Amino acid sequence: MLANKQMLNLKDHLSSIVKYIKNKNNVVFLDYPLHHNVGDLLIFQGTQQFFADNDIHVKFYRSVLDYNVDELKKSIDAETTLICHGGGNFGDLYDVHQNLRISLVENFKENRIIIFPQTAHFSDLDKLNHDISIFRKHSDVILFARDAKTFDLFQRFSDKVFLMPDMAHQLYGNLPICNVENNEALYFLRVDKEKNDLQLTYANNNEIRSVDWVDFINPYEFRYEFLLKKISRIANKYNSSTMKNIIYFLWDKHSSRVVNRSARYFSKYNVIITSRMHGHILSCLVNRNSKIIDNSYGKNSGYFNEWTNKTELSSLLLKHEK
Repeated sequence: MLANKQMLNLKDHLSSIVKYIKNKNNVVFLDYPLHHNVGDLLIFQGTQQFFADNDIHVKFYRSVLDYNVDELKKSIDAETTLICHGGGNFGDLYDVHQNLRISLVENFKENRIIIFPQTAHFSDLDKLNHDISIFRKHSDVILFARDAKTFDLFQRFSDKVFLMPDMAHQLYGNLPICNVENNEALYFLRVDKEKNDLQLTYANNNEIRSVDWVDFINPYEFRYEFLLKKISRIANKYNSSTMKNIIYFLWDKHSSRVVNRSARYFSKYNVIITSRMHGHILSCLVNRNSKIIDNSYGKNSGYFNEWTNKTELSSLLLKHEK
């Protein structure tokens, strides 16, 4: 299948991040996703591909479960670039990840901190102002925004803000693709707190069978996640860097398998109707058409309008249709 020129352009756009990394051999990556949200795993594997393609060598990786301020202070110097996982969890919707970023900004004022492409959302004005005040006390935080709304908001946090597509785009051309086997649409709809009213019209339609990321994971894999999380907490309690590194290694291999499996599944459909941003992005990554339902706070439409509307692989779904 011929490559999509706009998708290649989005992948190439990510290369402009490299110049902000002080030393390619002195990098620590934080908040890698030790959970089975496949959208986050797509971002993670895109990030790994980005590091490999640009000859960036990460000293070690830590998740929110085994991040430790004291360990980090002992392991880095002033020239270490601290990079945080991208995604859609910047704000007050997912506190545990935001708290890690706050901790970094408060404790590592001598280091450059880079937040990979994010979508931000705050519903609590007091929390927003609190986080802004903390970020503004750090002189070298670089924020990458996935959409114009987040870009505007991020400028209140830092003077170093840039628009950038999602890190998953680095996977374009690197995922397995199957032949189309289903002419009917794949309904890929989220079941969490970001769903909106339009999506509910599909959910309440008995003629439609929809799936979500949870349907891509088997019970054994959920038990595997539970086990690694448990060991991760123990490793953090006893400050075992070796065990933390082993957990990262195992999860990286597992997440790569999950991403490849998801790509093969999506590529068997000609059209995907989805309310998940990474359902849409994965469709584009395997050169399949998608129709996008917005989420509860405009994340999907914002991303589509900023980046993927020019690929001719997708459209924004504003009303119910089959």
